Amino acid sequence: MGEELISKKDLLQLTGISYGQLYRWKRKNIIPEEWFMKKSSFTGQETFFPKQRILDRIEKIKELKDDQSLDDIARVFSVNEEIVSDRGNATLSLEQIPKQVVQIYQSLFPNTKLEHLSTVQLCSLLFVNEWLSNGSVTIEEIKQFLNLVETHKNQINLDDATVIYIRKFGMGTWIIGNQHETFVDQKDSILINVTLSNYLNKSIK
Repeated sequence: MGEELISKKDLLQLTGISYGQLYRWKRKNIIPEEWFMKKSSFTGQETFFPKQRILDRIEKIKELKDDQSLDDIARVFSVNEEIVSDRGNATLSLEQIPKQVVQIYQSLFPNTKLEHLSTVQLCSLLFVNEWLSNGSVTIEEIKQFLNLVETHKNQINLDDATVIYIRKFGMGTWIIGNQHETFVDQKDSILINVTLSNYLNKSIK
């Protein structure tokens, strides 16, 4: 089965955006030109889009547009869609990171351009989103983790890195190590123990 499509008319009605916004985003390359597909219909020719991709993209644009210019949003999409892991050509992009998590990152590193985030950094933000969602760690603990990743981002190997978080007597410690050589003697205090490569293979479609 091919990808489900949505007509331009239905898209505008469903999302509440205007014709002008849609084509302005196209001109800025925020929505790829190849998503605008001309097909025959009973009224002649009509424009259709890949339904799920265009809906996801418009939702993300709406999240970003209050805080960033259209040029900045275009750079976020164009650069991060080219960040490809070497695990089965899976693509990890900033689009997958909720706005709340991006804001936490920006509060810590306001001078870092989002379009320059590496796969390691994007993966760490995916982790953060999951941990915030299930309430396993606090905001302050999240910030400690992001600072650790930022410090060692160039040394972290996605293929064999393991992330461990230990909390005992109210004190927490993050460990980023090699899955084959990381030893912890406080197993009863481990809250998080994940291997980055396994997590990416499960999370990125």
